[in-house]
Amino acid sequence: MTIHTTRHRLALAGVLAAALIPATASAASFYIIESSPARLGNAFAGTASEAGDASTAYFNPAGMSRLDGSNITAAAHYVMPVAKFDNNGSTTSAGTPLGGPDAKTDETAVVPNFYYTTPLNDAWSFGLAVNAPFGLESSYKDNWVGRYHATDSSLSSLSVNPNVSYRVNDRLSFGFGVSYQRVDATLENQVDSFAACFAAGGGLATCGSVYGGPGNASTDSSAKVTGDDSGWGANLGFMYAVDPETRVGASWRQGIDYTLSGKASFDRSGTCTGDPFCSGALNAKSGDIKADLNLPDILTLSATHAVNDRWTLAGDVAWYGWSTLDKVKIVKKSDGSEVSTLQLDYNDTYRYSLGVTYADGGPWTYRGGIAYDQSPISGKDTVTPRIPDGDRTWLSFGFNYAVSPMSSVDVGYAHLFVDNVKIENTTQGNTLKGTFDPKVDILAVSGNWKF
Repeated sequence: MTIHTTRHRLALAGVLAAALIPATASAASFYIIESSPARLGNAFAGTASEAGDASTAYFNPAGMSRLDGSNITAAAHYVMPVAKFDNNGSTTSAGTPLGGPDAKTDETAVVPNFYYTTPLNDAWSFGLAVNAPFGLESSYKDNWVGRYHATDSSLSSLSVNPNVSYRVNDRLSFGFGVSYQRVDATLENQVDSFAACFAAGGGLATCGSVYGGPGNASTDSSAKVTGDDSGWGANLGFMYAVDPETRVGASWRQGIDYTLSGKASFDRSGTCTGDPFCSGALNAKSGDIKADLNLPDILTLSATHAVNDRWTLAGDVAWYGWSTLDKVKIVKKSDGSEVSTLQLDYNDTYRYSLGVTYADGGPWTYRGGIAYDQSPISGKDTVTPRIPDGDRTWLSFGFNYAVSPMSSVDVGYAHLFVDNVKIENTTQGNTLKGTFDPKVDILAVSGNWKF
């Protein structure tokens, strides 16, 4: 028993540390749905109606009532995104071509998950879900054509979510829980020193003589904004067995509102340092900052139906309340003056998925699935290179191998076909115009133990 307890603590400690690694989102915007290799194999169909392993503690805690004994699932998802940008007429504030090469971001990330469930008595069960439900990471060279919009961006999260479930009878169960979540964000971009000079009242002639005009990469300064916060949210779920072959379920997860606190700092170019207008403008924006970040509620409806002893079908419809995130306005704590604003104007979205599972009667179980995941982006003028997000079509497959009656391994893989994303967004007077061509591959593995 001591050996088991120590092993479980070490596994949890490792996940708690790894969960703060910035991840590249591969569901809509920067939500990370990759929280189960088993569900990945079905393109996350049946998340609220399946209860095959301890990951149900996150997707729908009501499902914990269907698990026998104590269960542990430890998983990792390797996310491999690529987003290439093709410039198509980007311009400076003067209407001249904006210089700089095309670029791509291809930052890979590991998304960890850890789940534990155990019965408390015949009616009540307890579970713990530890994962990283939101995150992003993108990186571009400092001289690329979109440098004034973004260079490096990261958002990492940690969620610790204890849950309980209550079995009403053999058909119906309910679950509820609370989540402690922490987020850390870093946003970097280049600063057009000409634009900073002009905004500070330097005048067109004065700033033009110093910098040679807008969009001059050789005189660029750079900006870095960091912030973090933590908060609490709730989640609810139910699961109902219509008959021995068919289950339905629903889950709701509250979006947490954060007020990030941190700093804005600027690395001034030599030319900007010697210019009182540019230097003064950046000095005025430096210092302690805050920014509100309102994350979406998520509502999921699911169904699972066993066609026979070997074939099972599952489906999901999920709603994301992204319209709560219209903008991220970064202001100075001292006087409330604006440092920067990330205008998003997000729309609410839906995700649809269908999956199939085949059990061969032996140790192998095979899975496949397809999903369509809408992007919350409202238009090309609100696209940001920090999250070049388009509508996504998932194609997934995976398997489970039962090593013994008490342990198994899940492997899942998905390729995401992402629609091209057009951008025509103006920042610091410079307009980035062109097309992103994204795609994502995901490979995941987990170990499952019963005891």
